[in-house]
Amino acid sequence: MKRITVLVIFLAGFILVVQPSSCFATRFIFGPASTIINGRSNASAVKPGDTIYLSASSRLTVELRNIHGTAAKPVLIQNYQGQVFFNSNVVGIKFDTCSWVQLIGKSADTTYGFVISGASAGIDIGGLSTCIEVAGIEISNITWTGITCKTDPDCTFKSTRDNFIMRNISIHDNYLHQIANEGMYIGDSFFSGYPIKCNGKDTVLYPHLIRNIRIYNNKVENTGWDGIQVSCADSACFVNNNFIFHDSQAGVNNQMSGFMLGGGSSCNCFSNFIKNGKGDGIDEMGQGGNYIYNNLIVNPGQSFTGSGQKHGIFVGTQAPAAGRGYNLVFNTIVSPKTNGIDFRSTAAVNSIASDNIVANPGGSYIKPATGTTLTTQNNLLVAAVSDVKFINSSQDNFDLLPSSPAVNTGIAISGFNLNFDNIGRLRPWPWKYDIGAFECHDSSLLSINEKVISPEFDIIHCYYKSGILNVGLCFEKKEILTADVYSMQGVHISTLCNSEKGPGIVEFEKFVGRLDEACYICIFRFAGSSISRKIYAGSFN
Repeated sequence: MKRITVLVIFLAGFILVVQPSSCFATRFIFGPASTIINGRSNASAVKPGDTIYLSASSRLTVELRNIHGTAAKPVLIQNYQGQVFFNSNVVGIKFDTCSWVQLIGKSADTTYGFVISGASAGIDIGGLSTCIEVAGIEISNITWTGITCKTDPDCTFKSTRDNFIMRNISIHDNYLHQIANEGMYIGDSFFSGYPIKCNGKDTVLYPHLIRNIRIYNNKVENTGWDGIQVSCADSACFVNNNFIFHDSQAGVNNQMSGFMLGGGSSCNCFSNFIKNGKGDGIDEMGQGGNYIYNNLIVNPGQSFTGSGQKHGIFVGTQAPAAGRGYNLVFNTIVSPKTNGIDFRSTAAVNSIASDNIVANPGGSYIKPATGTTLTTQNNLLVAAVSDVKFINSSQDNFDLLPSSPAVNTGIAISGFNLNFDNIGRLRPWPWKYDIGAFECHDSSLLSINEKVISPEFDIIHCYYKSGILNVGLCFEKKEILTADVYSMQGVHISTLCNSEKGPGIVEFEKFVGRLDEACYICIFRFAGSSISRKIYAGSFN
């Protein structure tokens, strides 16, 4: 059936593009005159799965009200036919009572679809909004906060902890710079509540929680306060693969870190790069039970000329949730102003600092306060950065040379299955863990210890024929098995398996395609053990 597109132009500043069949989503195009897009008025026709376009222009601000999609069909908001520039002194883009909305700036080149500059705040996700995604946006020269995500409680009690939970927040692939206060202010800072007068009575209000939040692949530079602060995110919180440079430039006490994991938070914070901030690299003030790992932290606090201490990772005096501790593992901390890891929570239990590199600290390598029960093990602690044998630290290449004392000297952490490093490469490689945030993948390591014997697992056969790898294994018990094929130069060829296998004999085939005539290596990993087997792809198979 032939598609028909009908364009209807409204004087209110937007164009409605209708595709009449119900099989197709509808597109709504709003021009710069539309500063409010309201699902109860000028956007009442917007349904789940539809797209709202903001036409390429320079505009003041836009407030999104009462826009609702569904999990299966979110409402998409994008720029149309070029970049959209926001340049007022108020909030650039504000969400009010929205759900299942994706705000995605797109551009054909390396620029960002939405550009917000000079505002008091870049983006405000508030008004009981939930299930929001924000990506592809540049925010700069902000007089307050780059991105705010919370609805503070008030005397309506609609956003208090027992009445509202914010869920499914995704903030990724944005560029924030020259921000007066926090780059991102996620969740209310006062997890333990704060007093307010409601109807003439003193009342303690508790802010809402955030669950299932992901903050990743953002670049945040030159913030006055913390680079990224996350509070009240008590479960399914992930902060990873962000770049934080030059945080805390205003030098305000208690607002100085690359990452602040604040009250009520339990966030896995991993694979981030934090450099040249005036504050601590990571401040942990949350309720524990989380892992801080694979982070690269360089020169934290070195540019701070005040008298205060600044550390690579700082764990405060707070009491975490009952029975919880903090897990600080496989981080690389280079030249902190004071201590590499400063740990002060005497109430935390089962806390561990393991397999971290701390090089050239201005104070202690790892400093637990009196009365803490932090377990420290298998850390590489060196006085000089050169002792680690990074590839080229002066060029920010903190990958390891194969001769580094960190290579093949790491240990598995009980209960923690770590299978990638700071830049996403497989670990352990090829058989043993490396200490720190990076796993050396130099091909010379493949010639060491072809097979690590395990009494609980063995290879019956492993061979290549006609584009297919045939594998036979024997398990003593059920295990989570990962299996991969590499060239002898360390290039990943194919993943054979990443699933539960056993017990007993297990056989399977995996199509890997045509392989050049050469030797390859299959590596089978499970429960902290590894076995490898060389295979040959030749003209006869």
